[in-house]
Amino acid sequence: MSLTVTLNVFSGRPNPVWTVPEGGAAEFTDRVSSISTTSNLKPAGVMGTLGYRGFSVRRNEEAHAMYVHAGVVDPGFTSPTLLAGDREIEKWLLSTAGDYVSADVKAHVEESLAGAASHELLKAAVPALFCPACAAADAPVYNPAMWNTPAVQPNNNCYNYANNRITNTFAQPGRATGNMYTHYQTCTGAGAVEPAAVSDGLVACAKFSGRLAARHGWYVALVLWPGNDYHWYMQDKVGCWSHKPGSTAARNVDDAGAAISDPRTANRGPYTVFCTFMVTKASVHIQ
Repeated sequence: MSLTVTLNVFSGRPNPVWTVPEGGAAEFTDRVSSISTTSNLKPAGVMGTLGYRGFSVRRNEEAHAMYVHAGVVDPGFTSPTLLAGDREIEKWLLSTAGDYVSADVKAHVEESLAGAASHELLKAAVPALFCPACAAADAPVYNPAMWNTPAVQPNNNCYNYANNRITNTFAQPGRATGNMYTHYQTCTGAGAVEPAAVSDGLVACAKFSGRLAARHGWYVALVLWPGNDYHWYMQDKVGCWSHKPGSTAARNVDDAGAAISDPRTANRGPYTVFCTFMVTKASVHIQ
């Protein structure tokens, strides 16, 4: 028996995945079997934040993956959730990653695991003091239901969401046009994410207040976790913003549970660099 482990940590890029051989798989099973406390909690990471969101673990004979985050082990729909009360299983899973996870990302996860386990579910949105006026006639209505189905959610990322295009390919900037990014160190320059998106048809702009008539698109925003990943936001029809962190659910709040009136000031976790606003539209080509 082997384990396939996925570290849920990125939004734009595919998450790191590795295999733990038979001996490690048996240790994981023993660790899970030793937990006797059950709960109706679900791991908070399944609801989606930016940065570390837990581990998905699939044993080779099982159809569905377990989800491990914040001391909670969720075996799936048919079994009760197990409450470990500490982060030891998560620390052990991280220790099996080897070179599949960079030192910088490991340090981010270790920092997250050093804190006390939080069993809060995704908070309801804190009402924004105001939503700025939406100047784009084509701005989509916030509709998370179409993105959060079992067939769509795991196969579409923040770039799909911002462009309002379900491709089921975990779309990457520039891939459709043969100019895919090669790094995430800086926003611009050769190989960066922004010019890759421009290749797909997006257009950079300094602000999101300029009027966009019908068929002229809507506003999105690009941010970076420098050296590790990128993330996109989309302005909704109401004027506030929403996003979809990687393979997790679409949401209209930031990492503090607050409504997003401006992605420049939102709580973005490790995505500390704001790059630019951009305009996208229905004619862009993404894959």
